[in-house]
Amino acid sequence: MSKVPVALLLFGCLSVAACRPETRAEHPAGPLRLVQRLSDDACAYVSAAGDTVIPFGRYARAATERFDKVALVLQPGGNWVGIDRQERVLFRPFIFDNGPDYPAEGVLRIVDAAGLIGYADTATGRVVLAPQYEAAFPFEHGRARVGRRCQLVREGEHSYWACAAWQSIDHAGRPVPDAIP
Repeated sequence: MSKVPVALLLFGCLSVAACRPETRAEHPAGPLRLVQRLSDDACAYVSAAGDTVIPFGRYARAATERFDKVALVLQPGGNWVGIDRQERVLFRPFIFDNGPDYPAEGVLRIVDAAGLIGYADTATGRVVLAPQYEAAFPFEHGRARVGRRCQLVREGEHSYWACAAWQSIDHAGRPVPDAIP
């Protein structure tokens, strides 16, 4: 066997190794920054060094400017999801005002396939209260109103929850006294 094919084989192996997909350890350490193209509103995430980590076109839109551990993105099929840095889906955010829910007190509302509502930590993406409520409001002053046995009532373009049972919960999901007005 001649030395030329061995050298080419070695070069080919090194080239393939250099082109392998990025692994968890190779992700940039710092937060990623959202970049939007003005021409078509496409979005991408770039590292502090300016390297594109999540390319344009992967997601239709993004609602997270600074992507540290979790980002809210719109998948091509039209579903908003919370993803981690490896782009694994962590949860589906509750949709409010035509987009993902607004964070309050470090959490945001999430939904499961059945439409039940829970809460996820906005810094880590960890689900802190699994979806279990038919109605749920954002946290305010350490408590959130949640409802069971609910129906969504629509009045024109507006809607509200009519529930048989309402209660207030703390961040651990424990019932707490209702706030005094």
